[in-house]
Amino acid sequence: MKKFALALAAFFVLAVACGGAGTPEQVVQKLLDGVEAGDGDAVVSCLSAEALAGIDEFLVELKADPEGTAAMAVMMGVEITPDEVTDLTAAKVVTILLSSEMVTAEMPDLSAVEIGAAVIDGDVAQVPVTMDGETDDIELILEDGSWKIGGEGMDFM
Repeated sequence: MKKFALALAAFFVLAVACGGAGTPEQVVQKLLDGVEAGDGDAVVSCLSAEALAGIDEFLVELKADPEGTAAMAVMMGVEITPDEVTDLTAAKVVTILLSSEMVTAEMPDLSAVEIGAAVIDGDVAQVPVTMDGETDDIELILEDGSWKIGGEGMDFM
């Protein structure tokens, strides 16, 4: 579970609708598929406005020091210029993180993850996710008619 948490934490910390519809389980699957494919656009499309705000706050910090950010990226095995840093978006940050040697070296086999049945209570859903015999819940919120991974949904990391 540690590797799974690292993979999700990497894009969330360093660090739109999920098809406009879908069950909470489908949104979690799309998130995991996006992580496995290194598809930042797919991952970001599954996140709530609250979760995206966290990434946007981090982007402000990254863009405040483009040279430092580029140097940090090199340590992660990613080549990016200071000019490219100023053009970063949430989706680009996630894609870069998911392509970094540091993250891919620790990436678990997400095909072995089991997604359980959602428990829905109004505008909040809990989706159990099991990997390596450990189960944690991912919280989703209903936002503008679509289920999204909320900021609280990342607490299990």
